[in-house]
Amino acid sequence: MAVKLVGSVSGNTAEVNISNQLKIIPETSAITNPGNIGGVRVFGENDEGAITGIPKLASLEIDVDYRARVSQDVILDDETFNYTAQNTGKHSYLTTTLTDTWTAGQLTTNATSITTINTGTVFATYADFPIVGTTTLSTDTVIGFSAQPQSNSIIEFGGGQPSTALVAPADGVFFRLNSAGLQGIASFNGAEVSTGVFPLANGTGTWVYTNSKRYQFITYQTATEAVFWVNDGTGAVRLGGIQLPSGQSRMSLGSTVKYFIKHRIVGGAAGGILQSTTGGYGVRVGGTNLSTTPAISGSRIMGSYQGLSGGTMGSLTGGTVTTGTLVNPTAAVPTNTTAALGTGLGGQFWETVSLALNVDGIISSFQVPASTVNIQGKRLVIRGVSLASHVQTVIVGGPYVSQYLLAFGHTAVSLQTAEGVATKAPRRILLPQFNQLLTAAQAVSTTVSQPGGAFFDFGDAPVFVNPGEFVQLVTKHVGTVGTSGTVAHSVAFVYGWE
Repeated sequence: MAVKLVGSVSGNTAEVNISNQLKIIPETSAITNPGNIGGVRVFGENDEGAITGIPKLASLEIDVDYRARVSQDVILDDETFNYTAQNTGKHSYLTTTLTDTWTAGQLTTNATSITTINTGTVFATYADFPIVGTTTLSTDTVIGFSAQPQSNSIIEFGGGQPSTALVAPADGVFFRLNSAGLQGIASFNGAEVSTGVFPLANGTGTWVYTNSKRYQFITYQTATEAVFWVNDGTGAVRLGGIQLPSGQSRMSLGSTVKYFIKHRIVGGAAGGILQSTTGGYGVRVGGTNLSTTPAISGSRIMGSYQGLSGGTMGSLTGGTVTTGTLVNPTAAVPTNTTAALGTGLGGQFWETVSLALNVDGIISSFQVPASTVNIQGKRLVIRGVSLASHVQTVIVGGPYVSQYLLAFGHTAVSLQTAEGVATKAPRRILLPQFNQLLTAAQAVSTTVSQPGGAFFDFGDAPVFVNPGEFVQLVTKHVGTVGTSGTVAHSVAFVYGWE
């Protein structure tokens, strides 16, 4: 080309090499001459701005050691309201006249359709969830509303400190539906900042929901920002956000929040009947590489050492509690077809020692809740089991050795259950550490196990028991039959849910 390339400022011309090609001298120092380095700044679209009218872009991040910053979500809690009664192990429920109900598939507020002033309910987790460093805490709620906004009727949901039934949440980031419409709130120890009522499109109008349609509403909270999203089934869009207010140290004063749903009628009678129906919720934290096993996550989400939603509430340990004390059980002769000594995932079990020789007898028995549309189907993961035993009443007969095994996986309580196309026989694991020697005329209060008991650790090969199946601690007597006397067993499992 007979064209000279001349710098408009320097006036210098570009040079060519021996082949008459434009001569390019590579830059060898990005630190000394960063302006000579070509590059692309990479941004990702967080939201196109269809609702707010302002697209949201975020840059990818490289740390000081040249690593791309990546992370994953960790599930802190997840609940599906497919059962018909409150899970008192996970959730608290406060009510002032207005009531909630649990039915198959949803939690309904104001179930009796009242409009009375100074009434309300609060559903909340007992657990608190952390807001840590640069991580992002998220709440996801699948919820619908029976009618358009009503005067004096307020529904709030998300993460925060929900306080009592009739007042605004004391802290946190949450949605609020009131007579004006739906908006996002960031509360700092009661000092609130609002997004204003969410717009319909391009920052104008008012966002309107369809009555009784379920939407997924999402809050994101960091130390410096609150963001509110909705998914109507066609995709998620950003409804609005709140930046850290000037002079405020963080978005909410507390370093943790509970998940909650609050419905209150204050300031006057409600202008009409309004209900919310929630199918479930989730709580997760993003921006961390923290990972846990499914069993640990299951215990965190569903509750450790207690019953599952839709099933038995409270402790799963066998035995009866009276006036705050686990009472002594009634002794019985074990059998291989029934849970004669009692049921529970561990607990106290008293054995009358006249079990026939060389016959398996069930000491403790527990059935994992069978899954239904109203009961969570979760696998029981057993990582260890311990046993401590002592003579409760003097042994007559004997001596004999009591051998132990763990039976699991069978679909009926009986150890005689056969393997079939729709039934399972018990699987057996011998527990040689638990073997006990009982002597003839052994005295009361003497131990028959190792001092302090024995523990069997399954390590990296835990035992999995499926919904509807049984797990049992089983004994077998070898030697001379015992004719009378009682041995008291204390059994404990180390377990989680998946």
